[in-house]
Amino acid sequence: MKSRVLSFASLASPLARSQTQAIIDQIQEHLPRVTCQLNVLPTPIKDEAKDKEIFVAMSHAEVQYLEQVLLEEQARLVVVEAADMVVPLPEGLAIACVPNRAAPFDAFLNRQGLIMDEMEGGGRIGVMSMRSRGQMSALWPDLDFKILGGGVDQAMETHMRKSEIDGLIIPAAVTENLGIQGIVAEIFAPEFVLPSPGQGILVILSRAGDIEAREMLSEMHSADTAVELAAEQAFCSRMISDQDLPVGALAKAENGEVVIVGATGAGINRVVVNGGVDEAEAVGSGLAQQILCSGESFADLLEAEFPDGLPDDPDDPEEEKVVDEDAVILGDFDYDGDEDKDADQDPLELDDLEHLKSLESMAGIEEKAAGQDADDGDDDEDDSYD
Repeated sequence: MKSRVLSFASLASPLARSQTQAIIDQIQEHLPRVTCQLNVLPTPIKDEAKDKEIFVAMSHAEVQYLEQVLLEEQARLVVVEAADMVVPLPEGLAIACVPNRAAPFDAFLNRQGLIMDEMEGGGRIGVMSMRSRGQMSALWPDLDFKILGGGVDQAMETHMRKSEIDGLIIPAAVTENLGIQGIVAEIFAPEFVLPSPGQGILVILSRAGDIEAREMLSEMHSADTAVELAAEQAFCSRMISDQDLPVGALAKAENGEVVIVGATGAGINRVVVNGGVDEAEAVGSGLAQQILCSGESFADLLEAEFPDGLPDDPDDPEEEKVVDEDAVILGDFDYDGDEDKDADQDPLELDDLEHLKSLESMAGIEEKAAGQDADDGDDDEDDSYD
């Protein structure tokens, strides 16, 4: 006999609590006879430890704290922003449900109701990631985009209460969860500004053995959103790791196929990969492989990391060199074809060519004919959301 009781653990922050409550409201709508309990817990992480960390609703340490709450059976379920998830999940935990994705847009908040084109040059705009800064700086080079740590809650405090910035860009789905759509001045569609992987997706976590909870939530589960999440997480695992890089990606599952588009830096040189929904992880990983093997994408990463120009090597003023921890994931990838390396050093440090060909085949990537423009196909992409 089912217990018909679902207990949720949530942090006390406004966004974390409102996201959990939004899921509870959906459950009550689909399953009115199910009782939902909300246990609000204070965060054990000090503010100074979170202030410089890049996240949306919860820092990695806070997500791990709630995962431990689940493992210790203090609650049955936890709601996590997909962009904040720490993957892979700890042993003993599983995704219980992935509800329908909200609109994966970026929203611009401004106290005067001005849109971006109306902002005066030099205006200070807060953003939540290097991805957002890279794309926004390319579109509005006269504005000063500042990356804010500490999550959306602290960013809202900085903008609305302290007035330390002139505007703020956050996920549009977050404004809905916080009930602040009224102060949104502008929304950017993915065709214009490519979102962060996982944007607009909430994930419900449970203990792996809690089959009953998964069955109770099955009516809310969206198979298409789960496929999109799998593709985007595979992309992140291959491309971003645990670093904040100027990379955007968005998957769309429809009619048995998943299409994922990704780009670095300004978001102009977009790459599209497609495949069957049962190959979602291979499709996402294949997109990352394509970007990592692109000289243009590598240059975009460097431009976004150093918007004021590459730094000079203090030991060799006649030669510019780049030493940046965000580029470590590229290893010694020699996209210029430089063969002047130690004989015992692997010039790629990626997968071997046979594995790469296999991955591209699984991801639906077709080898281009000689002389074909590498950008062909961008006009055919369809990543729109209704």
